[in-house]
Amino acid sequence: MCCRSFAIVGVLAFLAPMPAFASDCLGWKAEVWEVEGGRALTAHICTPASGAERQAMLYLQCGEKGAYALRFDDGGAGDPPNGDPEWHGRIVFSDGRQRLDVAMTYEAMDGVLYAPAAFAGPLVDMLSHSASITLTPDEKTFKARTFTLKGSGTALARLARACSGR
Repeated sequence: MCCRSFAIVGVLAFLAPMPAFASDCLGWKAEVWEVEGGRALTAHICTPASGAERQAMLYLQCGEKGAYALRFDDGGAGDPPNGDPEWHGRIVFSDGRQRLDVAMTYEAMDGVLYAPAAFAGPLVDMLSHSASITLTPDEKTFKARTFTLKGSGTALARLARACSGR
């Protein structure tokens, strides 16, 4: 009985989502991720998980012509408000000096919020040149999160080179 309990606890600990190490979230990175349909260079940042939450993430990949695909995972349950898989709403991006209202759409397959972000638009400029950014959803189902922008300019420049060749 004793050994069986330890084995079950060990398996449960292995299956539980592991929080990001704090050092994983110290600055932006541009790395190749495995995605549906292949591999994609991804510029990303996270905040470490706490308690039962998943880590929150903000990441960009090449999107439609002239834009990145920006995605925000608040680290919560990943469920849309009222279970609506077609949900869309406003997220305020703020760096302490300026605020941008961004219309985002829930992506049911990944449980994240999505918006196109123009290569030369104000959102990408904010992400590239500020010290930190706070995302505040109007919908309280999603949590407000603050991300460092340390290294974002370099990560986004690498991503821009990859996206321009498409």
